Amino acid sequence: MPLLNLSLQLPLLLLPIFISAALALNLNSNPNPNPNSSTVSFYSSEPASSSPKETAPQQESSENVLIRFGDDAPQFWQVVNDGVMGGISQSRIRPLEAGHAVFEGVVSLENNGGFASIRTRASRPVDLSGFAGLTIHAKGDGKVYCLRIKTVENGRVTDYAWEARFTAGPEWQTHQLSFDDFRPVFRGRNLRGVPPLRSAAIFEIGLMIRDEQQGPFALEVMTLGVF
Repeated sequence: MPLLNLSLQLPLLLLPIFISAALALNLNSNPNPNPNSSTVSFYSSEPASSSPKETAPQQESSENVLIRFGDDAPQFWQVVNDGVMGGISQSRIRPLEAGHAVFEGVVSLENNGGFASIRTRASRPVDLSGFAGLTIHAKGDGKVYCLRIKTVENGRVTDYAWEARFTAGPEWQTHQLSFDDFRPVFRGRNLRGVPPLRSAAIFEIGLMIRDEQQGPFALEVMTLGVF
């Protein structure tokens, strides 16, 4: 059965609704997060079920979790594939019985395509300036993935994104990506002359596979965090 593009199931008009109900941001009480604190978050939600599950290996306890991928992951993430440019790549995010989620699909180079992605947004900019970077606890298929963020500059979300790459091997691993590792990109092209990454105003986080890595892919993800 072909994969469904879940972007059709997550209208942008619903984003403010789920965010206002589920976000647990600490911007007012803690504008400069303490790296030793575990309370900072991008969004949070209650697990759909309390029944026992087979769980994946946990990441190091020192990680501060921003996003935990659970049964409800699809409702928080929007799919954005190369169909916006005429391509036919497909992807989705799907919860797994083990209690985490998988970003999976098929990348096609037809019709000038070649990428698949998911993204989520906060209701207002998140201040992560008290941290050195982001972490992702994941395992995959040996392919290279991009962790992407967008920030707010001069009161507006940037058109370009900042991205850092990591290779997802077959074993669970926590990848640490310093904010210094992120590079500004727009439609696959590296940019110059843009302001430095503003970690005090992060508004969007996403995952992408591109760079002509055609064929099936699967990235299992447990958490996104900070260090």
